[in-house]
Amino acid sequence: MGGSAQVRARHATLALLLATTATATLAQAPASAGLAGPAHCRFAAPAGWDTRQVRWTGDCRAGLAQGLGTLRAMQGNKVVRTFYGRLKDGQPVLGVIERDGGFQAGRFEGGAVVQDGERNTLIQAFDEARAAADAVALRHQASGNPASARYYRQKAAQLASQID
Repeated sequence: MGGSAQVRARHATLALLLATTATATLAQAPASAGLAGPAHCRFAAPAGWDTRQVRWTGDCRAGLAQGLGTLRAMQGNKVVRTFYGRLKDGQPVLGVIERDGGFQAGRFEGGAVVQDGERNTLIQAFDEARAAADAVALRHQASGNPASARYYRQKAAQLASQID
């Protein structure tokens, strides 16, 4: 291969590599769009939440909130909404939102509660929420915060009583 043919081949390979990288970056962008939280543990808050002061208490994997836990929306030092339940890859999937003393339970799609009218969905959502509150209570107990642990144990009991 002559000198100019080698240069053209290198340019073609470089162009293909850049195009592939750009496509992979664009393909990844929507998955992280709209996520809040620190870079090591991103999450999507339920629909309609102002994400500037939302905090996740739970596990993280590969930079995304994962598993049982709580999302708390704060206004100053006051909690104004809480999600108790399960996040998968940073997205709420099943649980309960508490706001103004009331509950909204179900499975989630695109951050919104899906109202499917199924009693079993509500039972599963409250069970998941109770388990999430218990998991957060254990976290606080392990970190030496008995007052918060007690609060979340009481919240777990309250959530469990909703399906009796």
